[in-house]
Amino acid sequence: MGLDFRDAVFNSVIEVMRADPAAVILTNDMGAMGLDAIRAEMPERAFNVGIAEQNMMSVAGGMALAGKRVFVYGIIAHVTARCFEQVKLDICVPNLPVTIIGVGAGLAYGVDGPTHHGTEDIAILRSLGNMHIYNPADATTAFAAVKLAHGARRPGYVRMDKEVLPALYDAASMDFSAGLGMVAEGTDAVIVSTGVQTWTAKAAAEALAKDGLSVGVIDLFRLKPVDGGRLAALLSGKRAVVTLEEAVSSGGVGTIVAETMADHGLGIRLKRLSLGDGFLLGSASREWAAGHCGLSQGHVEQAIRDLL
Repeated sequence: MGLDFRDAVFNSVIEVMRADPAAVILTNDMGAMGLDAIRAEMPERAFNVGIAEQNMMSVAGGMALAGKRVFVYGIIAHVTARCFEQVKLDICVPNLPVTIIGVGAGLAYGVDGPTHHGTEDIAILRSLGNMHIYNPADATTAFAAVKLAHGARRPGYVRMDKEVLPALYDAASMDFSAGLGMVAEGTDAVIVSTGVQTWTAKAAAEALAKDGLSVGVIDLFRLKPVDGGRLAALLSGKRAVVTLEEAVSSGGVGTIVAETMADHGLGIRLKRLSLGDGFLLGSASREWAAGHCGLSQGHVEQAIRDLL
């Protein structure tokens, strides 16, 4: 049975807040059952600042300067792009313990248009010094990401999807501090993905195995900082690499992998699959975009075949 990402995240947040009396949470008039539970149990530590995201980040920075360890919750497009300057100057420059939790990764809010698409946030926040970025692929990594971000005692960002998916990882045996997981082993090629697209990558690798192709899958669930040496070691020796992400083509997983390969002198054929460089207008559902932009399982399989 799958677990909702939001349930996992807020289960983790409430555990942290019970254990850490300095932890508080802010929201921009957003609701969630887990947030309601926090409000009921710790009303003096949950704050609704209204639909004023830029001000919310400045408030979060001020509370952190006063000794609080702050969670901020809202829709991804609103807590990243809308308040970039405040995140930069009021949180990242002073290197404060503020964890931004954004819901609506990629096209989770696809039919609501560009105002709600979470497709540029990785590129935006990767540019900020001191920022740690987590993009979980299941409820297990979502739960762990909150703990890792809070424990780092610095600016953090946890991307949260809206899907309900089965567990990809076993929390008891996984070291999440590595920032990535080898979902499938392979010797011919490897797919590097992030977030819920890891499930597409996994399905593609399983389908290709039936045709005799050995394809690994790397889930990059911490997008900053990336252990470049570890990632390069996993890529080394492969004939081809495909990256998969439901995000714009610049600044995300494709960029991270290309940078890593260049830094470590890996001359491997690379194909980057993304939403491209543009905006999806109208009712851009996740399913439609996968076919339109080349992110479906079939497209991933074909990319591997073309490279090999």
